[in-house]
Amino acid sequence: MLSGKTYKTFDTLRIVFRASPVCAFLHMLLSVVHAIMPTAAMALATANFVDTATTILQGERPHDDIYLPLIMLLLVLGIFTTIGSVLQLISARISLSLQRSLKPEIVRINAALDFKHIENAESWELISRVSRDPVKSVMEGFGSMMQFMQIVVCVVSVLTLIASQIWWAALIIIGFSAPMFWLSIRAGKKNYQAGRDAEKFNRRRDYLNDVLTGRDAADERTLFGFSDEINKRWKQQYELGRKLQLKVTLRMFLITKGSSLILALIAMLVALTLISSVVSGDLSAGMFMGIMSAVFGMVQQLGWQMSDSLEKTSKVGEYMKDLTEFVELGRCQGDGGLSPSGNLCEPDTEPIELETLEFRNVSFKYPSGEHLVLDGLSFFLKSGRHYAFVGKNGAGKTTITKLLTGLYTEYEGEIFVNGKELREYPEGTVKAMFSVVYQDFARYYVSLKENIKLGDVAGINTISDFDSKITAASEQAGLEETIAELKDGMDTPLGKIIEDGQDISGGQWQRVAIARSLISRAPVKILDEPTAALDPISESRVYSEFEKLMHGKTTIFISHRLGSTKLADEILVIDDGKIIERGTHEKLMNENGDYAEMFEAQRGWYL
Repeated sequence: MLSGKTYKTFDTLRIVFRASPVCAFLHMLLSVVHAIMPTAAMALATANFVDTATTILQGERPHDDIYLPLIMLLLVLGIFTTIGSVLQLISARISLSLQRSLKPEIVRINAALDFKHIENAESWELISRVSRDPVKSVMEGFGSMMQFMQIVVCVVSVLTLIASQIWWAALIIIGFSAPMFWLSIRAGKKNYQAGRDAEKFNRRRDYLNDVLTGRDAADERTLFGFSDEINKRWKQQYELGRKLQLKVTLRMFLITKGSSLILALIAMLVALTLISSVVSGDLSAGMFMGIMSAVFGMVQQLGWQMSDSLEKTSKVGEYMKDLTEFVELGRCQGDGGLSPSGNLCEPDTEPIELETLEFRNVSFKYPSGEHLVLDGLSFFLKSGRHYAFVGKNGAGKTTITKLLTGLYTEYEGEIFVNGKELREYPEGTVKAMFSVVYQDFARYYVSLKENIKLGDVAGINTISDFDSKITAASEQAGLEETIAELKDGMDTPLGKIIEDGQDISGGQWQRVAIARSLISRAPVKILDEPTAALDPISESRVYSEFEKLMHGKTTIFISHRLGSTKLADEILVIDDGKIIERGTHEKLMNENGDYAEMFEAQRGWYL
């Protein structure tokens, strides 16, 4: 549905027609009919009914003659009302079609975005604006265009009717309507820009709202009683965003709606002018009522509905600019179109065997950062050994894992896997190389079994004894007691989103994440603070199990708890993006350097 192009306002129609061509065509056709009826049909039907009733009251026609004009008037009213209801049903059907086609496309592009866009504040604001409710934005644009088309048809038919009676009034209305078009379009652009400027305040407000109402912070809200303070900050961010948008909206509202009052005065002038024609007998009373009903209806549309329609059309034009930029973020640099693979591809079915892994003079800074996180970093790792990266916060330990796993590729220097630069491998191959357990691991509210399955997506349909592997991984991660507590064992949904779901503790969630890593066939296991939520005894058990399970495999531990580093074959101490010490635990302790100082400081915690 979405392709690499520059989206304009009228691309809204193209998107709608691609999602639901039949309904979109019917909507356009009925919109034209719906626009003609209040003028050509209603005015003439009203005029005929009033004139017939007048002649009957004057005794010039029999009473039975009133039935046909009355039936025609009621029929026109009924058809007009019915078409309006049908248009609402068709709009709902189009909206459902967009939910099935456009929304998944937005989600797919989101999933395909490079990780650098997720961590960049400016890009994330763009992503939030486009992704918040794309169906609503497109439907508002489509609805406003249909409304504008109805207004044009209605105005043309009414002006034709007026011109047949008083031509100069039609010219005045046309001349005064032109600037209103421009004002309405300008209002739409200004309002959308105000919404963009308010986005940063809205994001902060939404975050604070989660803190105030979410389950994750419920216990600390009760314990520390910080709700009042957070509520003040929420209100502050809300007011900043609201006032920013209100200032622009109010000014444009006064300008556009003030202009509509002048149109109303013109309509009154037309009415006064036509009264003389009624008195002289050149214009029947029924036709006068029909024309004036159509004129005041047109004024309502020009003064209020048109400005609203053009404003929304202008806003969707600004949304389309954002959509263009959003789609561009997800474009594949190589083929000029949206990448069908890249971040969306699955890991290779069979991971490659790792022999060597080398960082050679690697420097890196984050796109929004000014300082190098890694500064000429170099090290060499061999297959089948256990390594530990240690260092203070911000030293660059986690950044190393982000480069290894391909989350960032814009680094200086080279990273070699088996003598081949990492960026030369396909994305699926890189994904299959590494299995990572982060400290801030994901919690998936599906069954425990499905949580663990995600560790080896490629193996679900290719390994015959996959269920037994899941059972083994859960036992190795120490989940036996957790499974026994769950109502349906490993098939129990976790969390409270799914019916009959059960909550588990933070430490139990961490074991689930570790089990995901254990089931993975990746040749390199990376554990980035994986035991932070575990007690020391459980942590010791996990690392002991890992030492046994990872025998002959390559593992990288990143940990602030240096007690676990004794299990490593080699320890690399990082500071300011460089390796400052390297060796076994015993060697580094004997050197009495930074590692020895950190280890002794932590040992004092337990004395």
